[in-house]
Amino acid sequence: MALTSPRFVTSPRLRNAAAGAAIRKHARGRAVHLVQMALIDLGYAMPRSIGRPGYSPDGQFGDETQQRLQEFQDWANINPSGIIDRDTLMALDHFCPGSRHRVRLHFRSISLARVPFDRSLSDTQRVYGQYGIAMEFASGESLGLTEAEERALTRVDGECHWVINAGEYNRLHGMGTRAPSNEILVYYVRRFADPSLLGCGGHAVNRPACTVAARASRWDTAHEIGHVLLTSGFAPVHPGHQRNLMYAFSTTSTRMPVLTDRQVARIRRSPCCVAM
Repeated sequence: MALTSPRFVTSPRLRNAAAGAAIRKHARGRAVHLVQMALIDLGYAMPRSIGRPGYSPDGQFGDETQQRLQEFQDWANINPSGIIDRDTLMALDHFCPGSRHRVRLHFRSISLARVPFDRSLSDTQRVYGQYGIAMEFASGESLGLTEAEERALTRVDGECHWVINAGEYNRLHGMGTRAPSNEILVYYVRRFADPSLLGCGGHAVNRPACTVAARASRWDTAHEIGHVLLTSGFAPVHPGHQRNLMYAFSTTSTRMPVLTDRQVARIRRSPCCVAM
């Protein structure tokens, strides 16, 4: 029987474990991290495995993880072996079957992006799906600009701040069909005045939106949406771990980014993240 939960299916290592290649103590990596997150969500606290600002839980299969895993196995009436085997993953897949929160996204475009839209959306869905958060496509529009608007917005000028109530960003975010105040607008533009900028999560109050440059990489849409969901009150804004989705610098890596338990908890509290 194959894994079905979006929390686990993106990990080749977990799929292999479900097929018989068990993961044992002292293993480390995203597969262990995802199992730790699932156990935490099921009520199995891991105080020694959390706390790093960029990668938490730590993805290390140590004593604490083994103990919590055995507690879960005992509760689920399976052999308390303390390893991540087929029966354990099938039980986790059953008790974490799908998404428990959702975020609705509205896409508005004045430029084709380097990364095809379907890929950007799929990658965004996969990143957040690891944590039981469904990213739903709500609508999409190609903005029909006048010649004057086209000239003005070929390059989006202004500085990226958390709150943007004026200037070209604000003007851009007013274009196209409006979205409910608890749903996020994502705008794709050609470029920014700052050539190093690939995205901006700033927006007007009660109008959640982000802006992404055409040359952005595959994870940058998910990154800017993360800024909207986390808000200015969350720190660190850009964790130092390169595997974290909110790392300061864009990457073309094919490795799936991760979030920390604190980031996930804050995102779930966002008005834009609705319990299902």
